[in-house]
Amino acid sequence: MKVTRRASLVVLLIVLLGGMLFAAGSEYTVVKGDTLWEIAKAYGVDWKEIAELNGITDEFALQVGTVLKIPEAYTEISVMIPNIDHEIPAVICIPNGDGPFPLVVMLHGTGSDKNEAGGGYLLAAPALAKAGIASVRFDFIGNGESTADYINYNFTSAVDDTNIAFAYAASLPRVDGHRAGIMGWSQGGTIALLAAGQNPAYKSVLCWAGAPDLSGVGSLEAYEIAKQNGYYELTFEWRSPLKLGLQWFDEAYGTDVLQVFSNSSAPVLAINGSEDTVVDPVNAQRIVDASRNEKSKVLIIEGADHTFNIFTGDMTAFNQLIEATVDWFSKTL
Repeated sequence: MKVTRRASLVVLLIVLLGGMLFAAGSEYTVVKGDTLWEIAKAYGVDWKEIAELNGITDEFALQVGTVLKIPEAYTEISVMIPNIDHEIPAVICIPNGDGPFPLVVMLHGTGSDKNEAGGGYLLAAPALAKAGIASVRFDFIGNGESTADYINYNFTSAVDDTNIAFAYAASLPRVDGHRAGIMGWSQGGTIALLAAGQNPAYKSVLCWAGAPDLSGVGSLEAYEIAKQNGYYELTFEWRSPLKLGLQWFDEAYGTDVLQVFSNSSAPVLAINGSEDTVVDPVNAQRIVDASRNEKSKVLIIEGADHTFNIFTGDMTAFNQLIEATVDWFSKTL
């Protein structure tokens, strides 16, 4: 059966837990040979939910050309999580159903936000939800919807925000905080490794182009400027500059990320693209070598760059990335 989605989405917004909950749905046009069960399976929902939503009383009498409203397999909650002197903008994606569901904390990279490059996490979170896995993604200090000053972002603040976001999501009724994983892209992978090495609550780890060494982001020359000014201005082609604070440099140069991660007993899947020129793919093996878990492994996606080709229009590599991510957490949580 071929599934085709219409561009229009039915979006329901309701106030929940101090935030906004988005229950998105799509539409499907019945073609010859379709069954309600097959359609439901393709979308990861119960066929009875489709029948109820569309007023279908005879599931064997589908008419070709009928446009069915499809309920989504998840809901998303947009919240602001308090953390002492700032708030953490976050989105929690929870599968529909009774649960409790395992949880994955998703960490973004340098200069990005909770939805990640090319909307990468907008694709990953629903994919996890359809596999019965909840997730929380959030903006680090000074990124996305965060109103805090990026100059205060550093390893310590990032790990702290990570643990606060995890604790918030894990406290929700249909979430099982005892089955928690953590993942990060690029510098988000750095923070994921640090958080896992310091917090045994994370039972599984995954890195998308994880960077155990960030000297490429902040050079020694930039470090010297930060010592003089209190910060170094980091520029990007796709967004406004960010001020890397002196504490970030002190921690980036003074922290053995892999040594910290070696304290974790969780398995790690380190994924890199073979054509990544930002984070050398050899770092995937370095991460696995630092792990104490024999189930840890490396996955190199051939032909993929640092963003797994999400901006090229060819989604082959990114789809492989999503599939590997869902499979990893399904098996380890």
